[in-house]
Amino acid sequence: MSYFIDDVMQKIYLRADASAAIGYGHFIRTLALADMLKDDFDCTFFTCHPTSYQVSEMEKVCPFIPLQEETHSADFLSHLQGDEIVVLDNYFFTTDYQLAIKQKGCRLVCIDDMHDKHYYADVVINHGLTDENLFDVEPYTHLCLGFDYALLRRPFIQVSNTVKLPNSWFISFGGTDFLNLTEKILKAIHDDPRVDSITVVIGDAYKYIENLKNYPKATIEKNLTAEEMADVMRKAQYAILPSSSVCIEALACRCKVAAGFFVSNQQPYHDEWSRNGFIWGLGNIAENIHSGIIDQLSESSLYVRVAFTNIVSKYIEIFKQL
Repeated sequence: MSYFIDDVMQKIYLRADASAAIGYGHFIRTLALADMLKDDFDCTFFTCHPTSYQVSEMEKVCPFIPLQEETHSADFLSHLQGDEIVVLDNYFFTTDYQLAIKQKGCRLVCIDDMHDKHYYADVVINHGLTDENLFDVEPYTHLCLGFDYALLRRPFIQVSNTVKLPNSWFISFGGTDFLNLTEKILKAIHDDPRVDSITVVIGDAYKYIENLKNYPKATIEKNLTAEEMADVMRKAQYAILPSSSVCIEALACRCKVAAGFFVSNQQPYHDEWSRNGFIWGLGNIAENIHSGIIDQLSESSLYVRVAFTNIVSKYIEIFKQL
């Protein structure tokens, strides 16, 4: 049942970007939230300079409004009438910007990575961490922490059991992968006889695609839809990934996951997930690609079945309470 206020469906404005500099994670997970809420709320997505891939993905979910990067902060505020629920997802949305939105009269939800600022938000979401003490928030702020609030795209929530292909591997380091970790990991595992097939997923900002053609076991996929990505993960036995949202997607698809970090905001997730046995932690993969990844994954008993249930209904209820 849709949520109405005075016979008008409650508006949600979702604000997130993607680029070569910041990657696609913020955009993908915020759009996943919009997809969970779109049948019950009037959702609109705001983003700067969307690529054709972003446009195609947003068109499947909800209307969108493009913003100019130079004036995005003020332009977004100008759209607010005070009766909206606003969702923010990026590092550069400061505490002062939160206050400017709250002073408009809006309810505010922040999706967090860095927990490096004070939050005036009504709700703070961090689907990778579970320690409430990490967050500096107001007394009224509701924290949604851990896998119970995973911002999964619909195909990963609805994932069904699929027979894994023997000795099949999956590699994905985001839409940009400016360090070309994709090729470095591919090179590290490609010639091992325990590797029969490797699916490599890249994005439209990846610059080294020609190099990947030198690895015959690898199938290269670009700009996959959520449905296509879930299908690839369902079939893969093992996954080598950054410690980001893609790990949660792989766990939902029952992959054995080895993951590392290459930027600072990934390390807390890496440490918590490896400590709890969800992943095999690889440490800082920008500095060291482990030659023993195959031994670690294929010989370990690591196979965590994480239950991702009732996520959509939880979020619908939380937003209705706002």
